[in-house]
Amino acid sequence: MSERFDPAQLARKAKRWVVKVGTSVLTDGKSGQVTRHGVEGIASEMVSLCKQGKEVILVTSGAIGIGMGVLELKTRPTDLAKLQAAAATGQGKLIQWYTSRMEEEGFHAAQVLLTRGDLEDRQRRLNVKATLETLLKAGIIPIINENDTVSTEEIRYGDNDLLSAHVASLVGAGLLLLLTDVDHLIGPKGPLHQVREITPELERAARGTSKPSSTGGMRSKLEAVRIARTHGIPTAVMNGRSRVSLAKLLTEADGKGTWFV
Repeated sequence: MSERFDPAQLARKAKRWVVKVGTSVLTDGKSGQVTRHGVEGIASEMVSLCKQGKEVILVTSGAIGIGMGVLELKTRPTDLAKLQAAAATGQGKLIQWYTSRMEEEGFHAAQVLLTRGDLEDRQRRLNVKATLETLLKAGIIPIINENDTVSTEEIRYGDNDLLSAHVASLVGAGLLLLLTDVDHLIGPKGPLHQVREITPELERAARGTSKPSSTGGMRSKLEAVRIARTHGIPTAVMNGRSRVSLAKLLTEADGKGTWFV
């Protein structure tokens, strides 16, 4: 008989976490706008993990969502120039909200903006790795986002699920946690708590997103899981809007999210 899978034990064992936060996690339920309250809630979650002795890298969306609100755009721009303008407008507020809350709780953060080329070019990849390792050693929380302001279609990941998986592989993370606005990944027969194999049926059940300020969806999360699995990194997908303390996953994680093992 195979040993029972214990996600809390896996969470305790993982020293280094990469946590990806989707735009939908940072929005309120009424306007659909990214809010300071939502961002600060995630900031506090990262601090709580650090207080438990974890090394945490946060990969966050939300800059374009904030910029859309400032620019009064109802849907995510498809024109690259408008997309970059929204990203440039929102990124400053996003990092300000994160860092101010973390500093209130005694921790510092560092902004790291990446393009696909930064992780595909060997020398630049090594430089990024060295920077992240130095920040973690100093007890500083790296906050990563794709550099949409300068990225072109040829050098974009396009959503942070994939970026977070590549970052996790770069730093040798023990756990990749993808926070979204649903409780579990939904398979052909309903909610899934543990997944040991990505089947064709599961792929067909996954879908993209129709949210006006978001990219990705479950399809991109499955792709992120594949990338992480090639490097031996367990991945969990769970609801980041429920405000369940991530630090509590260290003691009780059964039934929370979908775990790919």
